[in-house]
This record gives sequence, C-alpha cells and structure tokens, in this order.
Amino acid sequence: MRTRRRIRRPAAVWLVVALLAFLAIGGFIGGVAFVTDPTGASIGARLSWLEETPVSDFLLPGLFLLVVFAIGSVALIAGLLWRPAPGVLSRIDATWHHHWAWVGTIAMGATLVAWILYELTIFSERMVLQPILFGVGMAMAALCALPSIRRYYAVSPAPDGGDAR
Repeated sequence: MRTRRRIRRPAAVWLVVALLAFLAIGGFIGGVAFVTDPTGASIGARLSWLEETPVSDFLLPGLFLLVVFAIGSVALIAGLLWRPAPGVLSRIDATWHHHWAWVGTIAMGATLVAWILYELTIFSERMVLQPILFGVGMAMAALCALPSIRRYYAVSPAPDGGDAR
C-alpha cells in the first residue's frame, strides 16, 4: 500500500513548471513549423545551416522538437504537479529514489543544454534564443538540485519492497 507524504510543494517547483511550459510552447511552435515546412523558410531558418549535419531538411529536427521538447515537457509538468506513478515509470522512481518527473526534468534540462551546444558548434550564425534556451536548460537542472525540491520528489522504499510516497 502506498502512502503519500504530505509535504508542502516548494515554490521553486512553479518556476520549474514555468520553464517547462516555455520549452513546451517553443517546441510546439518550432516543431509544427518545421514539420509543415521542412525547408524552415516559414520561420527564417535556412537549409544551409544543416550542411554539416546528418539531415538535409528540418523534418527530423521538427519531430524531435515536437516529441521531446513539446510533448515531453507537458508530460513532465503533469508528473511534477500530480506525481502519478504508472507501472513502467515507477521503476525509475525505485532506481533513482526520486519521482520519475524529477529525474525527467533533469534529463530534459541536460538534453536542452546538449541541443544548444550542438547548435553552437555546427551553426555559424547565432540566434537570440540560443543563450536563453541554454539558460532554461541549466536552470531546470539546477532548480531540481535544490534541497527542498529533492526532498519533495524523494521516493522512499516501502517495507514490502515497493515504493511509498
């Protein structure tokens, strides 16, 4: 039987949720734009930017933006706010001793930082969103490291070997 610890949600969780919402909106806008127009022209992107990449148009990057940054961020927001633990994801809880959405948010921040660093190495042009998104990724990971957030999303093992919340 699971019991949920009644701890007050740290205020910093709302900042993490806001950062994820910003990322979700951007991922949706960019993803839809690239999927509907793989040339990128509709949002000012140039196919020449992709010359040193393994793709020839923006379709795959657009799908990545949609699936990972848009849909993934929405799933993480739901997980952070309601803390559900469906079957497969509860294994993450047991492995990391923290809720899967906490683990996922750190991974999302790291993925965003890696994405932006990759862009900075292959694109000769700089975009105003790059340093902003780099900061968003860093902030998501750093905020999750706050002791109050770590405590709030900690999962302790239950006596029967399951997890208790």
